[in-house]
Amino acid sequence: MTAPLTFTLPPEAIEEIAQRVAELLERQTDPGRDRDGRRWLTVAEAAAYIGARPQRVYDLRSSGRLSRCGDGGRALVDRRELDRLVEGGV
Repeated sequence: MTAPLTFTLPPEAIEEIAQRVAELLERQTDPGRDRDGRRWLTVAEAAAYIGARPQRVYDLRSSGRLSRCGDGGRALVDRRELDRLVEGGV
């Protein structure tokens, strides 16, 4: 029978592991975020996400099928709302 393997991690490594686990758990609880952890998309990103032209996203916003959100002069689209629209839930 072999002895169990033991080793010690430096506190910095433990902290990095804990932060990574927290990021992964946050993404699991908010599926509207992408791999980068972002929930909000620019119009160009939203268009690429659904395989459409940016004008289509602007049209969806104008018709009220997507919320009109923004950050200053930049139009933003909520990824979760876009997912619901594509899936037929809006």
